Amino acid sequence: MKMKTIGKVFVWLIAIVVALEVIGLAVSYFSKRIPKNTVLVMRLEGSISEEAPQDTLSELAFGQRTTIADIVEALDRARTDARITGLVVRVGQPLMGLAKMQEVRRKIREFNRSGKFSVAYLEFATNRSYYLASACQTVMLMPRSVLYVRGLMTSTTFYRGALDKFGVYPDLYHIGEYKNALNVYTEKKYSPPHREADLALLQDFQSQFVRGLGESRGMKPEEMEQTIARGPFTSEEALAAKLVDRLGYADESRKLVEEKNKGSDSRLSLHEYLRRTERKGRSKLAVIYATGTILPGHSSESPLGGPVMGSETIAEQFRSVREDESVKAVVLRIDSPGGAAFASEVIRREVEKTRSEKPVVVSMSDVAASGGYWIAMGADKVLAEPGTITGSIGVVAGKFNLMGLYEKLGLSKDHLETTANSTMDWPFQNFSPAQRASLLRLMNETYKDFVQGVAEGRKMEPAAVEKVAQGRVWTGEQARERGLVDGLGGFNAAIDAAKQLAKIPKQEQVTLIYLPKPKPLLDRILDLMESASLVGGRASPGRWLQNLESLARTPAWTLLPAVPEVQ
Repeated sequence: MKMKTIGKVFVWLIAIVVALEVIGLAVSYFSKRIPKNTVLVMRLEGSISEEAPQDTLSELAFGQRTTIADIVEALDRARTDARITGLVVRVGQPLMGLAKMQEVRRKIREFNRSGKFSVAYLEFATNRSYYLASACQTVMLMPRSVLYVRGLMTSTTFYRGALDKFGVYPDLYHIGEYKNALNVYTEKKYSPPHREADLALLQDFQSQFVRGLGESRGMKPEEMEQTIARGPFTSEEALAAKLVDRLGYADESRKLVEEKNKGSDSRLSLHEYLRRTERKGRSKLAVIYATGTILPGHSSESPLGGPVMGSETIAEQFRSVREDESVKAVVLRIDSPGGAAFASEVIRREVEKTRSEKPVVVSMSDVAASGGYWIAMGADKVLAEPGTITGSIGVVAGKFNLMGLYEKLGLSKDHLETTANSTMDWPFQNFSPAQRASLLRLMNETYKDFVQGVAEGRKMEPAAVEKVAQGRVWTGEQARERGLVDGLGGFNAAIDAAKQLAKIPKQEQVTLIYLPKPKPLLDRILDLMESASLVGGRASPGRWLQNLESLARTPAWTLLPAVPEVQ
């Protein structure tokens, strides 16, 4: 009798387990179902980065952040997905550079060519938001609003006057006539080379901006140039100028989409669509993100804001893909203004070692300049967007002399030294003539290495590299004309190039492995708690002064460009 009871219990347990498995499979199946006539909804606003940020507080407060890879992948899948019939783009105030916007626009226009509809809705529009929205077939603007489109401008904030008031002297140097990264500290206005370089960038950006709008709105570039020169526009003026197709409120835009979608109101957000779909292939490609300021050590978030690209982290990723025989090629996705030369060299070396075993293709995002270009120059193929900021082959170095500031604060410094150069990076005196000579010697050697590295990587003569070096920053379009990049294109173009070099058939799907992999949320919370405890334990006037003194030391052979802010 007892055996029968045990047997029944056992049977019931098996039945329950099987039922739960069936229910789980059903829930999973139905939760991933996508009804026919579904519209993909994409919202473009705020910071849209290359990789998912490791900012724990931001993720807890605002949830999952949208990345460029998310947008590209979702639009690619939706373009060939028969269940997706249209696209709605709600554009707020996105924070991204011209290159990222060009990549998003290209994917929207590819979606349009699939025969599906796209609608952009704007409550208010700036140069950035309108440039993105104009890629859609139909652009709707809210009545009684403003299309604040009026052409591009750039500005630079110079800190020399403030440093003078604080008693801080910028003892800074550069190699390359156009290497203007430190001009904001040493000058009070544009120097002639600085003005020349920034003006050339701005004019090229304006040309790309006008061409893109003209292509989308069916106007010749010169016609679009004249039109936007009359801006900004009221909603009614924008409609009359054929810059938008309709005026309407959010509820009216939803009704318009329903009409275009055969009466269906089925919608799916970008992240939900990605969750319910997947793309896998037999071959694997690794995508290594190289974002932020390049420094030694592990990648992190800078205390001053923004990502830090740790050379050790990137080196580890390259070593891992070299050891993984299933990975057929690597795409190095760069969004970096540069940083320390020796840290950049660590990464360049890993690119070189990897390409001896499998192809490495560079895909440049908004910025891949100075150190960001250094790590790219040895790849098998280098691609950039027309609006990418790149080049800046030059070197800056120096320090800030804080003695005047300390005197104003009633602080005094004294020191002991063992050699004449012991005080070389001490931020309380200017470089002596001998120290300055030593610094410039190191900088010149680094510059020569940079030029030689570009010549070898790009198969150019050093004299030809010298003509496009000198710290000059170029757009991707200008860089292609000068041989600094191989071609123009975005992330997908880099994937196609990597497949070709790895001899993977063009039509074959591939699985993408994104590196570095983000830490689990719990690990990041623990890291945040540890960081907070360390900061709390060291928050003293002495610690703050030590941090200030550390910031005043700019290491020799630093690779940073002067990147203008374009609005």
